[in-house]
Amino acid sequence: MKLISLVLTIFALLGTSLPVADVPAAGQAKEARPPKPEELVGAWVGFWQDEEFTRLDLRADFTGYCAYVAPPESITHQYGVHVYRVTRWAVDGWKFNISLAPVDSREESIYLKGRVGHLSLQLEIGGTNRKWKEQVVLRKESRIQASNLETKTKIEELDKR
Repeated sequence: MKLISLVLTIFALLGTSLPVADVPAAGQAKEARPPKPEELVGAWVGFWQDEEFTRLDLRADFTGYCAYVAPPESITHQYGVHVYRVTRWAVDGWKFNISLAPVDSREESIYLKGRVGHLSLQLEIGGTNRKWKEQVVLRKESRIQASNLETKTKIEELDKR
């Protein structure tokens, strides 16, 4: 009983920042399941380690687009937005593989691969010549937009007081 009281007290103090999971019956372990392909459809956005902004638009027919651009204050921003067609994407358990083809023939060939999660994609992007690679974490655009709007609105409300 003391353990339950302790857990409830911690939950009350930390609020909903604690992960909530289904608790299986005693003695049974419940494994997390990888997301289904239909759960990955949509726009994913994020930044490389060196701050290139990336957008991955996954379609239900297992195609889509991937685009990235350097920050406006970066010298490489002058090269503009690099766009690639996703010719095929596939999930194998937690592994995520994406086949890309440059939209512009002057663009270099790149690869995109990594791991999927329910809330993020942990990916590696690089030149197929293997001369460069970067880590990128992408998150659902809709999730970012909703959280951004909520926090922005709350700050604006407080500013009006």
